[in-house]
Amino acid sequence: MNTPDDRRHGSIIELPEAECLSLLETTTVGRIAFVNDEGQQLVPVNFALLDGVIYFRTLPDGFLSGLARGHDDVAFGVDHYDVFRNGWNVTVRGTAHEVEDRATINKVLSHHKLQPWAGGVRPMVIRISPTSIAGRRVSGG
Repeated sequence: MNTPDDRRHGSIIELPEAECLSLLETTTVGRIAFVNDEGQQLVPVNFALLDGVIYFRTLPDGFLSGLARGHDDVAFGVDHYDVFRNGWNVTVRGTAHEVEDRATINKVLSHHKLQPWAGGVRPMVIRISPTSIAGRRVSGG
């Protein structure tokens, strides 16, 4: 519980996993972080959370298609803040793989949150299967 003194000076609280999942559903853009042959990467993607799994679309020959072969150590993050210095962040750690199940591909490709911002056809679907989910809420006081 926050005291009046905590609110005046701001606070940071850790969020339960259920709240983190709820926050992930409030937005459509996150950043995926991974290491490839060129080093550390941090790339924005539009995404959807379906049944506790993060999905995004890419081109088969695009920059992110390297994740299709499987990547056992990725991080995915979203955040929000306002002018009053309040905000939150959620970080998901997990594995990335291409989705090959046709029913799941169709479900993801037709999801309203996953229409490509940059236009064009992005038929490859990558999933991030979480191994951990953590978040924090910050109030600036």
